[in-house]
Amino acid sequence: MRLRRRVGERRPGSRPCFFRQKECGSMSCRVALTTSRSPSKITLELVNDLVNSLPGVAKIVRGKKSFMALLEEAVACGARYVAFVWDRRGMPSALLFYDVGRRAWKPYVLRISGVRTRRDFPVFVARRPPARSAVIVDLTRGELGDIFAEVFQYPLLYDLDAVKGRFDTVILIKKGESYVVEFLGPDLGPRASSLKINKVIYRCID
Repeated sequence: MRLRRRVGERRPGSRPCFFRQKECGSMSCRVALTTSRSPSKITLELVNDLVNSLPGVAKIVRGKKSFMALLEEAVACGARYVAFVWDRRGMPSALLFYDVGRRAWKPYVLRISGVRTRRDFPVFVARRPPARSAVIVDLTRGELGDIFAEVFQYPLLYDLDAVKGRFDTVILIKKGESYVVEFLGPDLGPRASSLKINKVIYRCID
């Protein structure tokens, strides 16, 4: 009879997990970030930008890993959540969150309607050093800021001028036809890809 391993239990003789950019044993990881299988180049670029810009976030390279294997790596990292960037037709299409401690999906899905990479900006945006501090500035005073604050545990403010020069990353949430999420540096200039989130979908989780 084949026995199922619990989340966090390693195979005999297996190696500890590692992250391509942040090693799980060398940092406190609150959120493990990964993708669906066979992600596009744009999705990978977005994930790398987010890992570089969001302190406490480490990347798990998806490859052919099963969902259980992803959770094992997240547990080894000490992550509270696993964030999935779902890829559809070569573009990021949704952002989902799994609560590792409760072993349950969070009830919301952030539907991504567009991504603007650093190459798409009118001026060259070089990758900045990894961020050590971050803040959320929600000019919409809506649900998205509350979701980010819950998952990432960054301070949530509503005044952009108050944060200039104080944080390595400013997550700015604006409202147009959809939510616009920008990742800014301490000078309030762009530091990473930006997102358009056109809907927050709530699911019934049993």
